This record gives sequence, structure tokens and C-alpha cells, in this order.
Amino acid sequence: MSVQADAAPGRPTHAQGEAFAYDAFISYTHHDRPVAAGIQSGLHRIGRRVGQLRALRVFRDATDLTASPDLWGKVTDAMDRARYLIVVLSPRSAASKWVDKEVAHWLRHRGSDQLLFVVAGGHLTWDEATGRFDPDRSDVAVPVLTQPGVLPTEPFYVDVSADAPWDPRAPMFREKVTDLAAPIHGKPKSELAGEDLREQRRFRRLRRAAVIGLVVLTVLAVVAATIAVVKQREAIRQRNEAVALALAAASRDAATGNAALALALAAESSRATSAPLWQSTSAMVNARIAFGRSPGQLALPPVTGHVDWVYDVAFSPDGSRIATGSSDATVRLWDPATGRQIGEPIVADADEVFAVAFSPDGARLASGGEDRAVRLWDAATGQQIGGPLTGHTDLVNDVTFSPNGTLLASTSKDGTVRLWDPATGAQIGEPITADPDVVCAVAFSPDGTLLATADADRTVRLWNPVTGAQVGPDLAGHTGWVADVTFSPDGTRMATTGADETVRLWDPTTGLPIGEPLTGHTDTVFSVAFSPDGTRLATGGIDTTVRLWDPATGEQVGEPLTGHTGEVKTVAFSPDGTRLASTSDDATMRLWNLTSDGSVSKPLTGHTGLVTDVAFSPNGTLLASSSTDGTVWTWNPHTGGPVGEPFTGHTGAVSALAFSPDGTLLATTGADHTVRLWNPTTRQSTGPPLVGHTAAVFDVAFNPDGTRLATAGDDKTVRLWDVSTGQPIGKPLVGHIGPVYSVAFSPDGTRLASTSKSPQPMRLWDITADRPVGEPVTERTDVFAAVAFSPDGTQLATAGAQRTVQLWDPRTRQPTRPPLTGHTDGVHTVAFRPDGNLLASAGSDQTVRLWDLATGRPIGAPLTGHTGLVFSVAFSPDGSQLATASDDRTIRLWDRLWDADKACELAIPYVALAEVQSYLPSDWDTTCRYAK
Repeated sequence: MSVQADAAPGRPTHAQGEAFAYDAFISYTHHDRPVAAGIQSGLHRIGRRVGQLRALRVFRDATDLTASPDLWGKVTDAMDRARYLIVVLSPRSAASKWVDKEVAHWLRHRGSDQLLFVVAGGHLTWDEATGRFDPDRSDVAVPVLTQPGVLPTEPFYVDVSADAPWDPRAPMFREKVTDLAAPIHGKPKSELAGEDLREQRRFRRLRRAAVIGLVVLTVLAVVAATIAVVKQREAIRQRNEAVALALAAASRDAATGNAALALALAAESSRATSAPLWQSTSAMVNARIAFGRSPGQLALPPVTGHVDWVYDVAFSPDGSRIATGSSDATVRLWDPATGRQIGEPIVADADEVFAVAFSPDGARLASGGEDRAVRLWDAATGQQIGGPLTGHTDLVNDVTFSPNGTLLASTSKDGTVRLWDPATGAQIGEPITADPDVVCAVAFSPDGTLLATADADRTVRLWNPVTGAQVGPDLAGHTGWVADVTFSPDGTRMATTGADETVRLWDPTTGLPIGEPLTGHTDTVFSVAFSPDGTRLATGGIDTTVRLWDPATGEQVGEPLTGHTGEVKTVAFSPDGTRLASTSDDATMRLWNLTSDGSVSKPLTGHTGLVTDVAFSPNGTLLASSSTDGTVWTWNPHTGGPVGEPFTGHTGAVSALAFSPDGTLLATTGADHTVRLWNPTTRQSTGPPLVGHTAAVFDVAFNPDGTRLATAGDDKTVRLWDVSTGQPIGKPLVGHIGPVYSVAFSPDGTRLASTSKSPQPMRLWDITADRPVGEPVTERTDVFAAVAFSPDGTQLATAGAQRTVQLWDPRTRQPTRPPLTGHTDGVHTVAFRPDGNLLASAGSDQTVRLWDLATGRPIGAPLTGHTGLVFSVAFSPDGSQLATASDDRTIRLWDRLWDADKACELAIPYVALAEVQSYLPSDWDTTCRYAK
């Protein structure tokens, strides 16, 4: 069942006006009664002022629910009168129909905004892809929480499974209860913790008062000073951690709508504590992924003012103003820097305004609408110039000026295009009859010699604006009505959109289509616009998204821009191309900052076969890669360009490679049974191949002083070599019953780990005595494809074919924690970051995953980009970059995903200081240098 807190005067009320009876309602199974009681007691205490009975009123069935035949009715009545629902999750509660029923009731009636979770035992794993807790990896989630899409984002929760007996006086448990209490109080955790600490101090001062007179004043002063320093340091630590956690949560929430802001918040979170919390690092990675996928960031909050659909938008030629036309019968002008309305609305004599356009000199504004007329306005004063331009017999749905401003074209549902002299208001020539039904849009070519129309009969037509004669045949290809048409800035291309959900490119000279239709929208595409430099194409439509395209390749650029809650009616680029405006039937205009490339990785191409391994040189200036094409390449990891010609010499696939600790040698192994040593500068072999293996050699590793090599082979052996002579050292190390896939030296060089297939997938060897260390690790259900020592030598990581990564204590050869799960297919490779705080893994599911070694939690979402299985991962020596190798024939460099400096660098062009400060305590200084 559950707990919730009582509303004091002035707290939020129901929509009907009834005040909430409780601040929180705790849902739990009776097996978890001690946890629920501890939480209730903590919520009563934290934030309580001296003389106050309790800080919050919390409902718990054991203390507040009277016996009744209508038990469920009593429960729902209490829940409905509570502001927050706190759910205690455990294996027992996962099986409780009551807890599931209560959570389902809350989600159905209140949604997920004020829903908090406490884990009292077991595992809880969020599945971002399906918007639920993974039922296969979560043994504490009630059934309703495992339904796809049940929650919009991963919910907030605290884990108290290690805090028995759940005494609120225990610091760690109290801190976690403070995490729950802060949102209920509506305060940052730091503020609540500070108030709570002040009240505790008041109480303690009263208690100490009786002792003060008995202690020598000097001793008391020393003791009090010592206590104050310790308490102050602890309070500062707790406050900093609370701010870091709050910023990480805010970053996670902002990532889907404003990735630049999410990056800034993650950077501030990372720097709020002496060492970044795992939550901060995870938020950083997620924000980088979101930023890389989004071609634009929301520049301002949605611009509001119109009270009905906003049909059209136009930037003034100098970019200082934006005009919008709406079905609320007004034209409005806006300041694009602030989003504020300029002057009063321009009221047109129409039920709806469908189109607006600035003249090339910016002095005039044209509009067209429901009243069948075209109107001209003074853009500075908003006053109408002359009378309406009449002649159309049905609504006017588009207006546009010629490039030199001497003509104004309008289209109508009456099937005609009319040309006007904007200086006199007179119609020029006869109407152009484009489509007997509806002409949807019109556009002038950049030189003004052509006029294009988008017609409801599924065609695009070109016209001579001087003679009114059609130029060339109809442009056919759309399978639905054509909604919009525009020319590229250089006039060599034309883009159209329509009801067939496509964007099409045309050569206006030949009338022929260019390439295949651009697809991605899921319904009618209403609007299309070229960027001023012609390198981007923007579209918007019924599916509520704005999309950007590369017109040269036809590829979509990044993820769609989302946020509008209704159909996107129009898109328009600013004159400098740095912003994009979009309007919608949600009555808003949105302004997007168009970002430069913020991709989280870039592919390095050149190999003609699958790439088997990657390794950084010790000084980080080179990245080496091996391939089944028989070559080894070196790359500049900062530019991504190849360095010199490929290394050649192996007569088959190259399986693995490793740099010597001093960087003067590069060792490679191959399917030709050999090991080769190279000078990475000259790319020349330093001697004859090292021979001895009788089958393919799968892996190679230098010992820490660079005097020995270890190799692993398909012949079931591990072999040691003298680097200076190229001769084998001792006899092969035997004992594996299958191929040996991987070898790794311990940091002190006394141990060697090797991996193979089950039932003995890992062995440890004493290199000083050339003998096994203890019995082999036995695992009858897995194949260990790779092994790595942590930098301090206290842990071993293995990559398993059964989708897991396992951490081991090399002294006991026993696991140090449950397997790290998340990969959806076999794991082929693992690598520790040089500081030992992060682990990277990758495999057949084509993803790279990052793990926090202190907690075993995943850091951010999986890194995607490879289109084939990933064979190898490697961190750069300074830990700033991660390189990966794949059978898609590429290497990818993942650059500074977890770095606060990089996050600041990417975020500050798009984020204002005030935006970030709104998430921070008033006395907190930001660390990124944002625009004022």
C-alpha cells in the first residue's frame, strides 16, 4: 500500500479547488514496512522547524487507514488527496497486486510528474528505447512499470537497499530521504538540507547550553570551532553534491528539447563536486549524444501571442524582424533576439491570414488571406499602404516579392496567380491560370526570370513573369497535391513538397528531377526553404516535426526538431542562415539556433576489409588500426586523417596490434601464424617475423617495461617473446582447451591473463615462474572474447559472448559484482579508461557502452554509429578519446564525450547565462563562460 503528506495552508490544491490532505502517499508491500516507516519518519523530520509537529504530512496505511469494507475506496481517496506518490520497490512489491494497482491508478489519474521511487532491494534497469523498466533485468518493477511507453523518461529514484535498519538519524539514509523530500517541499535539495541543518543546529545548541557552563571557555571555543569546521565542510560537500544531482537531472530533462542547455547543465553538474558524480558523467554523455543528433537547438521559449493557428512566417531582409500571419486575423512583428512582440498586432480585414512576405528592401510587408485580397503594410509603422489589392475570387494562400521588388505575386484557391505593381497596387497583365482548382504556393527564381507554382493537381509549373506564358512542360512526379515550392539561392535547383510525404528536387532548366525523393516525414509536408548558402534544406509538416536535409546528398541532417504540438505550417531561414523559424497550428512560433557539427564520432575510412583492432600510441599522437585486408594504418587522432602509407607484410588478415610502452615499436599479429614488429615512424619492419604459432595469432600485448611480448593463438597456446631478439621465452603456456582469444599483462608485469572458450574461459599466469596461478576460472555457458586489467591492477574485466561484461578480483579469481548487463548480443571487447573510473565495452549489437566502475551503472545511452559488430575499443592515453573498430570497415573516434570543457565549448554559443542561472542557487557561480 502507500504514504503521502498533508497540505498546509497555501499549498497546491486540486483543480476543483480542494486542498490536498497529504503531501505524500507511500505505496508499499507490508514486507517493506520497516523501509516505509523509515521514509515516513524521515519525511516528518527533515525540514521540520522547532515547535512544528512534522515537516510533511505523509499517509501510510498502517498509521492512517481505518478498517473499512471499502478498503480500495479508502486507498484511492487518500491517494487522490495526496500531492506525491512514493513507491517502495522490492521483489515482494513487484509481486504485490496492491502496489501495482496503486501505481496504475496514479498514472491513470495523475500522470508521472509527481511520482517518486525507492528501491528497497533487487535490481531496477531502465530501457530508454521502450520507455519502461526492462522486465528481464528488473526484478523489482511492478507490472505496470514494464509496459512500453508507460513513462516519458527515466523516473527519479533512490536506492536504500543497503541502509537497513532505515533510521532517519543515519546520515546516508537521511540524505536519500532528503532527495525525496526536496521535490515535495518544492525546494532544491541544498536549500532543504541547509534549513534542516540549521534546525538541527538550533536543537543541538539548546542541548549543549547545559554543558557550556561546566567546560572551560577556551576548551569550549576550540571544540566548537572544530565542530563548526567539520560541519561546514560536510554541509558544503552535501550542498555541492545536491546541486550536482539536481543539475544532472535537469540536464536529462532538457536533452530532448534543448540539447545545448542540457550540455551546459551537465558541465556545471560535473564541476560542482571535486570529482564528477556518475550521474553527472551520464548526463554529459547523453547530452552530447542529443546535441550530435540535433541540427538545431531551441533558441528561445516558444513565441506566443497569436491565439489561433500561425500559418506563415518571414524574416525581414536585415534579420531584425520576423512577421507572422495567423488565423486570428492578425499579422504580428517580433524581435528575433528576444521573442518579444514589436508594437501592436496588425489587424487585417480577414478571418484568417495565410501568407506574409517582406519586400526586398524591408520597407513593406505583404499579406494575403481569407478575404480574397492582398494587402500592403508599412513594415515600420504597421499602417496599411493604400487599399486592398483585389481580383482573386477565393482565399489568397501565398504572396511573394520578385528579387528586385518590382513585382508582387499572389496565389489563390481560385486557381490563378496574379502579379501586382507594389508601388501602385495595380494588377499587371492577365491572371496566370495555373491549376483550375488551387494554386498552393509561388516562388520567383533568384534572377526573377522564372515564376514557379505548386499546384493541387500534383504538378509544378514554371512561368515567364513578364509574358505570363508557361515555360516548359509540367513537372510531374508528386503523387499528391504539391504544397510548397522554392528555388535554391543560386537558382540551379528547385525544391517542392506535398501531400505524398516527400520532398523533391528539380533542375529548373531541364524540368527533370534530381535524385530520389527525400523521405522521412510521415504525413503531408507543408513547407520547404533553402538556407541562404544553399547547403541546407528545411521542411515542416503535419507530423509536427521540422527536418533539415543536405540537398547535395539527399540525406537528412541529424534528428528532426521536435517541440511543436501541432502541424508545422511554415519554415523560414534567417538571412544569415544561423536561425530557423517555424510556425504551427499550436499557435506558436519557434526559433531554432542551427548548430555546427557536434557529432559524437566521425568515421575514419580507408580499409577495404573489416577492421579488427585499434590502439593509441603512448603519447597519443598516433592511432593504429589493423584489418582483414592485410594492412595496418596509422591515423592522426586529432584530425582523423591517415598518416603515411599502410603497413604491408602480413600475407593474410591482421588480427591485432599493440604499441610498446615507449612507442618505438608496433607489434602486429595475423592469420599467417606470425607476429611482426614495426617502426611506427618509418613503417618498416624491424626484423624477421616471430614464428612459432601453428595457427592464426589472435592477440598481442607488451609487458609494462616493453621487454616481452605475449601472444594468443588459435593453436590453444599463449607464447612469450623476447622483444630485443625476437626469440621465444620458454615453452608455450598450455592449458586452454580451445583457441586463445586475448591476453593482458597486469600493470606490475607479474601476471598475465588469457581468455578462451568455456568451460575454462580465463586463466592467470605467473610470468616470473611461467606457470598458472591457481585453477582456471570455470564458466560453462560463456566464451570470453577479451580481457583487460584495470590501471591499478585490482580488477580484471572480461567480455562475454553471453551479452555481459564481468569484473573480477585477480587475486581470488572471483567476480567482484554481478555482471554488467545491457548489450543485446555478444560482447567482443573491453577497455579501461586510464584513470580507472570508466570501462568501455562493445560487440555484436553494434553499440559501444560506457560503465561507471564505482557503481557498475551504465554511463549515458549506448553509443551508436557503427553499422557492423564492433571488434575493439581503446582509450587515448589522456582518456579524452575513445577509438572503436568494426566490421563495417571503419574506425570511429568518440571525442571527449565526458569532458566538461568540451561541453562548455559546444554549448556556450547557444546558451545564455540567465538560462543556466535559473537552475542554480542564487550564490552559485557558473563555470562556463556563457553569453550575457
